[in-house]
Parts: sequence; C-alpha cells; structure tokens
Amino acid sequence: MVQITAVFNKHCLNDVLKELFDNLIEGVTVMDVIGKGSLGIAEKNNAPDLFPKVMLLIVVSDEAHKKTAMECVRSHTQDLGHGAGKMWVTPVLEVERIRTGEKGETALAQPEPRTTTKSNTFFTAIDTPSS
Repeated sequence: MVQITAVFNKHCLNDVLKELFDNLIEGVTVMDVIGKGSLGIAEKNNAPDLFPKVMLLIVVSDEAHKKTAMECVRSHTQDLGHGAGKMWVTPVLEVERIRTGEKGETALAQPEPRTTTKSNTFFTAIDTPSS
C-alpha cells in the first residue's frame, strides 16, 4: 500500500477528481495549501510570495491503482508549465477503517451498499393512535 501526495493548481481539482472517480478511486483527501515550490521567494512588504494550491492525498492498495491515480493527476496538470506542482509516493504500513475495524486492503475497498428495506408508510401525530 502506498500514499500518493499531489500538490497542484486549484483550478485543476475538479477534472482530477472526476477522472479518479471514473477510475473507481474514490478515497481522497483534499486540502488547501500555500507554498513556493522551486520558484524562489519574491518578498512583498517583508512577506514571502506564496502561491495557493491544493494537496490531494490518496491511499491505494497496489501498483495498478497507483499508476492509474498518478496518471489521473498527471493528465490534468502536466501541461500547466513551470509551477504546475509536485507528486510523490510514500509507503503505507497499515490502514484501518475506523467504523468497522477492517485492516489492510479490505479497509481500502469500497464497502458493499447497504440493503435495507425502506417502508413507504409514515405516521404523523394526527394518524398515530395515542391510546
């Protein structure tokens, strides 16, 4: 298992997320960040010139999902030119789904949809017997 971290321009986010979801990679975390990358610092009024970006965190279970996720990010950010962003991969030692206690690759898999039956019968205070 690995975590893919990508930092890129905010205006690309919707396209990246759409392609990730189309490829069934849905577990993502998105954060607004600022930084300078390798562009250098131009100071204005004694404050460094930092640029707004988004940081995307994705944990995947295998090499195939890693390549797919990285290509989804790359395909929508690569042609932006200098300052487009960075992407890196970090090993993940353990994953646990908090709600169920599932661990490892099972915790990363999409849970089965719930199959509860819903009743179309509703009661209000008017039609519910009180005695």
